[in-house]
Amino acid sequence: MARAVAITGLAAAAVTVAAPTALASGTSSTTYGCYSTWGNTGSNGHCVSVSRTGDFQNEIDCSLSGDSSIWYLFHSGSAHSSWGYVECTFSANKSWINFKIDS
Repeated sequence: MARAVAITGLAAAAVTVAAPTALASGTSSTTYGCYSTWGNTGSNGHCVSVSRTGDFQNEIDCSLSGDSSIWYLFHSGSAHSSWGYVECTFSANKSWINFKIDS
């Protein structure tokens, strides 16, 4: 009986060691004062101080396909602590900010 309990305990320990423990996360480079952060399955845009008026978009590279937020018009000098949230179905690889001049 003691042998069966010990073997069961070792099998449980092997499963625990095999499970992944780290989540992917990161921060993109800054684009005119705005940057993107991503975690395991989602991403959010942030602007500390916009240095150029234009349209900004938060885009994420998902493990199965990409996704992006709508375009947001931000004016020079403004700040936006959290905007453009996007989410992946499974996992996020990285994210970044797209920019275009407002027309």
